[in-house]
Amino acid sequence: MSVKIRINRGKLYLDIYTHGHRKWESLGLTVTPDKQQMKDIMKTAEICRSKRENQIISGEWGLLDPLSGKQTLPDYMASINKTNDYNFSRALKFVSDYKNGNIALGNITEKWLEDFQDYLIEDCKIKKSTASLHAGAVRRTLKKATRDRVIPRNPAAGVKAIKIPETDRIYLENSEVQKLANIKMGTDLGEEARRAFLFACFTGLRISDIKSLQWGDITREPLQIAKKQEKSERKVFVPLHETAWKIINDSKIHNYKELVFPLLANTTFNTIWHIKQLAKRAGIEKNVGWHTARRTFATLTLEAGADIATVAKLLDHRDLKTTQIYARATDQMKRKAVNALPGIEI
Repeated sequence: MSVKIRINRGKLYLDIYTHGHRKWESLGLTVTPDKQQMKDIMKTAEICRSKRENQIISGEWGLLDPLSGKQTLPDYMASINKTNDYNFSRALKFVSDYKNGNIALGNITEKWLEDFQDYLIEDCKIKKSTASLHAGAVRRTLKKATRDRVIPRNPAAGVKAIKIPETDRIYLENSEVQKLANIKMGTDLGEEARRAFLFACFTGLRISDIKSLQWGDITREPLQIAKKQEKSERKVFVPLHETAWKIINDSKIHNYKELVFPLLANTTFNTIWHIKQLAKRAGIEKNVGWHTARRTFATLTLEAGADIATVAKLLDHRDLKTTQIYARATDQMKRKAVNALPGIEI
């Protein structure tokens, strides 16, 4: 194993060789003709080289990364939010505002997380469903930090998650999804957001997975999505409903790395605005957001007769308890259950 500093076309890189494989990582540093400045740049590059070497050695020997654990929670959250997920970005803002946001990953305790959850509900005065999303982003961050050996244990493991009231778990009826399908938005981004939302209603994909979805993630025989999930980093196979395929099929030939929803993936605009406008134009008064599509997929699939274990796999849930949140009895499910009773002659 070796980590060396290399210069190529005026840029500085790390040449990393480990387990028979070589890769280069950019340091973001540029060569300069000024000798003193170049000396300082090389000092910085050597610090980066040493840190990267230490991280690799720590990972290979199952040791904790002594440097990463000292970085602040907001910095680490920002570094792993590769898809610029809106909910994750919003959670990052609340973390940054809480007690100056300068707590190191290694200093986070169960008490800190409990107090942060109370802060979201009591001080920020936001709904429990929203607070649960923000706290959930922190929990996912701590889980990843533990898995990546940045911290020795997950402090969130012993803290109860914020319980969401049943009334906050909004989903759409099939007739309401049809109303959204009948609406046309006035801009290209708005129209792509509409199609993406409808696609999520028939696939259950999270918005982060919608944004990163590539044509290479879709197979034709059988027609399905085979994609590594952004949140869990596990590969999930989701058969494509005929309607879902019609939503994205433009009869063109695409490069396998080409994004299915490129405008949505590359915009810095808060696309939740488009979804709320879509619902408003369709005459739907529910508080619709991106996650509503995922709830809609889960609920309508269960109403159609799918068993909860299958739906759990489609949603990439490890724990059935998570899926059971969507399995609360709807009017249609109650009606089916009653109609399934054997009758008697009166």
